[in-house]
Amino acid sequence: MFSSEEDLSPAERAALAALPRELPPGDMLEERVVRALRGEGHFGSRRSHPSHGIALGWRVAAALTLFAGGVATGRYLLAPASPASATVSPVERPINGNNARVVAVEMWL
Repeated sequence: MFSSEEDLSPAERAALAALPRELPPGDMLEERVVRALRGEGHFGSRRSHPSHGIALGWRVAAALTLFAGGVATGRYLLAPASPASATVSPVERPINGNNARVVAVEMWL
């Protein structure tokens, strides 16, 4: 190891200067890369594949399944701990003030 170029002999300096240097990429490099990728089909217009409708159907089905699972989990976590026979139906509750809106919502759930 050396601390500076001054510690090198003239032959070592000449050998160091003769080493190949990396050139900066040309101005057209990006254009060549984009053209090559477009030629391989990575860029360009989006073509609809025949399986696109099936994939969309699977995505919708997965979204509905996740939503239904979330609703079921929420209902399970909010369910009272008492047995079903001891619960009061929404119709039997007294309706006054904001309870009417709560009762109406509960009837739909």
